[in-house]
Amino acid sequence: MGNRYLYLFLFSLTITVTSCSTVQIYTEEQDVGYLRKDRVLLEVSNTSLIQCIPSGIDAFPSDFLTQEQRLHGGVVIHFLIMFYICAMIGIVCKDYFIPSLEIISASMQLPSDIAGATFMAIGTSAPELFSSITGSFITEGDIGVGTIVGSAVFNIVGVSGIVGIAIWSQVLDIDWYPIARDCSVYAVTVITLIWIIEDNIVEWWESLVLLFIFFVYLIIMGFNRRVEKASRNMCNGETWCVCCREDENASLLSGKTIIPEIDEVARTASFSNRDSFSVEITPSRTNSILKNYPSEIMDEIGRNGSSSLCTLPVGGPINFACWIIMYPAKLLFYITIPDSSNPRLYKFFPVTFFMAVLWIGVLSYLAVWMVTVIGYTFSIPDSISGLTVLAIGTSVPEVITSIIVAKNGYGNMSISNLVGSNTFDISFCLGLPWLIKTLISEKKYLLVYSSALTYTTATLLLTLVAFVIVFQLSHWKFNKKVGLIFLIIYAVFLVLSCMYELNVFGKINVPTCDH
Repeated sequence: MGNRYLYLFLFSLTITVTSCSTVQIYTEEQDVGYLRKDRVLLEVSNTSLIQCIPSGIDAFPSDFLTQEQRLHGGVVIHFLIMFYICAMIGIVCKDYFIPSLEIISASMQLPSDIAGATFMAIGTSAPELFSSITGSFITEGDIGVGTIVGSAVFNIVGVSGIVGIAIWSQVLDIDWYPIARDCSVYAVTVITLIWIIEDNIVEWWESLVLLFIFFVYLIIMGFNRRVEKASRNMCNGETWCVCCREDENASLLSGKTIIPEIDEVARTASFSNRDSFSVEITPSRTNSILKNYPSEIMDEIGRNGSSSLCTLPVGGPINFACWIIMYPAKLLFYITIPDSSNPRLYKFFPVTFFMAVLWIGVLSYLAVWMVTVIGYTFSIPDSISGLTVLAIGTSVPEVITSIIVAKNGYGNMSISNLVGSNTFDISFCLGLPWLIKTLISEKKYLLVYSSALTYTTATLLLTLVAFVIVFQLSHWKFNKKVGLIFLIIYAVFLVLSCMYELNVFGKINVPTCDH
C-alpha cells in the first residue's frame, strides 16, 4: 500500500509541474511574438517578433557540398565525419582530459566527493559543455539546449538500457541511496529548467539560479556521509528502501573479473562500521584502476576495442578494423597532447589539460557543424538534431565506460554516475554559458526559440519518475529486462519530443526560417 501512495505522489507531482508549464497552442490566424511570453522586457516589444526559428547553419562556414549534392547522397559524408569526430572526442576525454583532471584534483587535495562532482564531472561532460557553448555563442540557437536535454535522457534510460542488454543474463544489485540522492537534486534541476524556458526568455539571474543549484549539490556531496547515515536510518525497515547489504560483501558476478581496489572497499564495507555506505567512484577513478591493473581487466578492455598506439588490439577483425580507422586520430593526439599518465610526462599535466580542452572545443564545434548541416539538409530543426544525434554522439564515453564497469559486476558505479552527471549537465553546462552570454549581450537576455522544448523537458521529468519506478518494481535489480524497459522508455521519449518539435500535437513552434 505504501508503494501505491509513493507512486501516486510522484505521478501527481509530475502532472502538476507539466500542467504549470503548459504552453498556449496557437492557431494559424494568430500573428504573435514570443510564444508563451508572460512578461515584457524593456528591450522587447511587440514589434520584435519571432516569426520563424532560424537555422544555425548561417553561423558556420559554407559547406563543401551544395544542398542538391547532399540530398543526392552527399549527406552520408557528413554522417561519417560526425561519427568519426564523436569517436575522437571520446578518445581525448578518456585518454587525456580526465587523467589530467584527476591529477589536478589530487594536487589540490580535494575530497573525493567534491572532486567527483566538479573536475570529474567536467571531464565526463566536456562534450556537452562545449556543445552548449557553441549553441549559446556561435549558432545562438536551440542546439545546445537540445543536446543537454537529449543527453540527460540518453544517460538515464538510453545508456542504462544499453548496459542492461550488454550484461544480458547477469543480474546486478543496485543500491537505492546514490540514485535517490542524485535523482532528488536532478528533479529540482529539471523543474527549474522548465520554469526558466517556459517563456522562451533566459535572463542572467535565471542562469544564476541554475548555478546555485549546482553549488547546493556540491554542499550535499560535501556532507554526503552524514546525509547518507540519516537517510538510511530513516528508511531502516521500510519495504521500499531496498539496500544491498549482505549481497554487497560477495562477488556479484561469479567468474567475472574483480578489481582489487574496489573489491577491498566492498569486502570491508558493512552497515555497522562505516561512515558512508555508497561506493562513489568516478569514471576517472575507474579508468585509473583499469589502467593500473593490466591482467584480466586489460583483456576486457581489449575485447572492447581499446589498445595502445603501438599494440595491436585483441578481439577479432572488428576491433582491428576500428583500431586501424582510429589510428590517425590517436597518432595526432599522441603528437599534440602530452600523456600525463606517463611518469616521464607527469609534470606536464597543465599542458595536457590545456591541449585537451582545445581539442575538445574544436571537435565539439565540428560536431555541432556537421549535425547542423545534416539537420538543415532534411529540414530538421536544430533542437531535434541536438536531442537525438548530437546528444547520443557526445555520450559515447559514458556508454563505453558504463558497459565495461557493469560487465565487471559494479552496477552502482555504472548507474549512479550517469544520474549524477545529469545534474552537472543542466545546472552547469547550461547555467554558465547562459550567464556569460546574458551578461555580455546588449539585450541582457537570450532566446529559446523552440517552445516545444518546455514539453520535452517536462517529458524528461516523466522519464526520471519512470526510471525510479522501474528500479523499485524490479527490487533494485539490474538485468536485461530492466535494460529493455529503459530502451523502450527512451524510444518513447524520442518519438514524443520529435512530435512536439514538429507540431504534431498542435502549432507549438513557429516554422523554421527559409533561406
